[in-house]
Parts: sequence; C-alpha cells; structure tokens
Amino acid sequence: MTNLEVHAEVQEALQAGTPVVALESAVITTGVGREPLHHPPPFDAPHWDADEPTNLQLARTLPRLVRAAGAIPATVGIIDGVLRIGLDDDQLLRLAAEPETAKASVGDVSYMMSAGKTAGTTVSSTLFACGRTKPAAIRVMATGGIGGLHRGWQAHLDISADLTQLATSPVCVVCSGIKSILDVRSTLEALEALGVPVIAYGADRFPLFYARGRRDIPSPRRLDHLTDIVQLCRTQWTTLGLLRGVVVANPVPAELALEPQEVERIVCAIEAEPDHPAALGRDRTPDLLKAVAQETGGRALDANLGLLAENARLAARIAVELAAG
Repeated sequence: MTNLEVHAEVQEALQAGTPVVALESAVITTGVGREPLHHPPPFDAPHWDADEPTNLQLARTLPRLVRAAGAIPATVGIIDGVLRIGLDDDQLLRLAAEPETAKASVGDVSYMMSAGKTAGTTVSSTLFACGRTKPAAIRVMATGGIGGLHRGWQAHLDISADLTQLATSPVCVVCSGIKSILDVRSTLEALEALGVPVIAYGADRFPLFYARGRRDIPSPRRLDHLTDIVQLCRTQWTTLGLLRGVVVANPVPAELALEPQEVERIVCAIEAEPDHPAALGRDRTPDLLKAVAQETGGRALDANLGLLAENARLAARIAVELAAG
C-alpha cells in the first residue's frame, strides 16, 4: 500500500513481538478542545502543562501512559496524505494545532490520502490501520467510546462505520462503552448481529461513556480478570478463526462519573432543538459531546480525560498479556 508509513519504533516492536497499542487521533482533532485545562488533569500526569492546549497535552500523555504500562504506543493519523502508524511529537502538534484539521472515518481515508490532507483517525479508520502493519497486525487499541446508531436512526440512517469495521477487524478495542449520546440498546443489538463480542470489565451494568451505567442496560458479558479477556481474544482469533473485533468496555472512574439521568436530560434537550448545530451531519457526535461538556461546567471533560487515561492503561496491560502468550 502506498502512502502508508509505520514509525520505526512500532515496526521494530511488531517484528520482535513486543506489545503495541494503537491510539486513535480524532480525539485530538475534534474530541477534546484546544482550550487549556487550567487545572491538573483528573489522573496522575506529571508532565501535563495545564497552560498548554488540552488536546495537545492529551496527545502527548496517552502514549506515555501506554509506555509506562509496558507497551509501545502507536498513535494513528493522516499527515499530508500519508497514513501514519506511530506519530512523533511534531506530527502530534500538527494534529492538535492546525485549525482546519478534520477527523477521518474509514470511508474518508482514500480521499484524505489522495488529496494530501491531514486528519485525525476515528475508531473505524484506526482499526483499518491496525490491519495494515507487517509482519504482524496490531491487536489492541484504546479509545474513549465507540460509535454506533444515533438516536432516531430509524428515520435518519445515522450509523457509525465503527460497527462494520469492528465486524472485520480482529482487534481488542478498549473503550468506556458506547457513547451515551447514542442509541445504546440498538447499538448493542447491532454488535450482537455482527458477531462482535462485547465485554464489560468488572461491571454488571454496561458502561455508558461519561456514566458507569444504568440498571436497565445490563452488560452482555462480564469478565473481571485480564487473563480471561486475553483468553477470549485468543479463542476468537486463533482457535475459531473469527476475524472480528472484541469490545472491552471499561467503566469511567467512579469519582469522575456523571449520573446517567443528567446526561440523558442534556442530550434530549439538545436534540429537541431542530436548529441546534448538533442536530444532524457528520459533526453530530463532536457537537453533542461539546454541548454536554458545556452544560456540565467541564465535569464531562474531566470524565472524558479520566476514562481515556484508564483505557490507555488497560489496553497496554491487555497487549502485554497477549504478547506473553
């Protein structure tokens, strides 16, 4: 494949069988704002500069967390038409700072590459990139929450490409569940129909991104130990030859979690406004997340940062266990 480059450190790790964790970069370009946080992040990050743009500090911090947990980080992004697996600091800075930088789903990758564009990769395009490395594919990635079916999808067919890409990518995706701005029940049904195992890590209620869950949305399956998750992945991919993803939903830290009723109230109010910029279109998800962050006075942003950090750590631990076997 032309216009694809794997960072030398990532390439060496794949050749040596060292654990690697892919990180999506749409969170840098559209998921977290550029405004400085002005207070310490809600997790241990000694190198975080609270006066620098939040998205840039996050872009630098997540790889550090992966590395500290024993794996090699591989942030994926499109830079000047090149799909890059593993970004250096200058490339992270470009994604965080350039005002016109977009997000690229898997259906956007060919256009972005052929047009020489720069973009952050979503879950679907990062999953696609995980399968393009040689001599081995990347088997673990971390993100915040996966996409799915938007509310009202029956009337307006708004479905994330994350779902179909998960059905064809043998990657363990560590997230904090399905974004709670979506139709969570329908998304879980779609994943079931696509044959994608969904695991809740240590939780009976299915994690809902900012919220730890609701009583009426139970976890499809619960696993409490890393060894069990790794065994499921090996059974799925090696024993059975089922080349589909595995979703591991890791609840947001309890001290940062929002109440599900609060998130529900905010989202319903926003979507009831027909002229609200988050009503329709490809920017619907980031616009809704931005609106929730504003309505909660920044508490949603702290929850988002905290869950991203925990997911990066958990993904690295899973990658280490997978590589050991």
